[in-house]
Amino acid sequence: MIYFSALFKEKFTDIHQQISSHMVIKNILNTQDIWIRDFMPITNTALEYILFRYYPKYLSNPKYHSLITDNTQICNELDIAYTYSDLILDGGSVVYNDGLYFVSERIVVDNPSFSKNQIIQILEGFFKTDRVILLPEAPKDFTGHLDGVLSILDHSTILLNDYNDEYGNRVRNILKSHQFDIETLPYNPCSNKTYQSAKGIYINFIKTDHHLLTPIFKQREDDLAINKLQDLFPKHVLAPIYCNDLAKEGGLLVCGL
Repeated sequence: MIYFSALFKEKFTDIHQQISSHMVIKNILNTQDIWIRDFMPITNTALEYILFRYYPKYLSNPKYHSLITDNTQICNELDIAYTYSDLILDGGSVVYNDGLYFVSERIVVDNPSFSKNQIIQILEGFFKTDRVILLPEAPKDFTGHLDGVLSILDHSTILLNDYNDEYGNRVRNILKSHQFDIETLPYNPCSNKTYQSAKGIYINFIKTDHHLLTPIFKQREDDLAINKLQDLFPKHVLAPIYCNDLAKEGGLLVCGL
């Protein structure tokens, strides 16, 4: 079972139906936007839920306050036990698996009263791991998120967008400095009319025990991305989900759960 905002079903009925044909979806009520990954708890290595203050810089303007969900209310309504932190951190800024946590450096901007080292120490305490690594945010990405940048394949291998720019070089160098092996996934947002659009970002897929749902956009890289993911996850049933309309909202599949 996976969780989505009930608003997602209302706004993107076709995509919701495509996903529900592969897995059971539980719809969460009373959210202010569709991207529940951003405000729901993050799981630590002890399988405990850590809930962070949801007040990212990109929603700090009063005209966006209507999009801020009360995440404590949602967790209480769902009877989710959590440990709360006043640190500002949204879920799209964290990519984690197997005791490894990549966190966007946007957290430093959102929490100016703490140094980078202090933030790492706080996160290591909450996540109960010594593997917290800060990564730079992508230029011109107003959210500063990482879930459209990379994914963790295992404790030593990272799947990264096939960048051909200075940002990609920076991220690759950091990953290599930590002795990670790197696989790349096709990436082509170059034809997007705005920087908000997530069209062409295939790394924002949903992976469960048996399925892998990948966004497609009716562009040349679709088949390349599908073939690469099938090679990486040969035991999974791969289901392409057409996501052009969703991409206009600035996120894709994993952002919604």
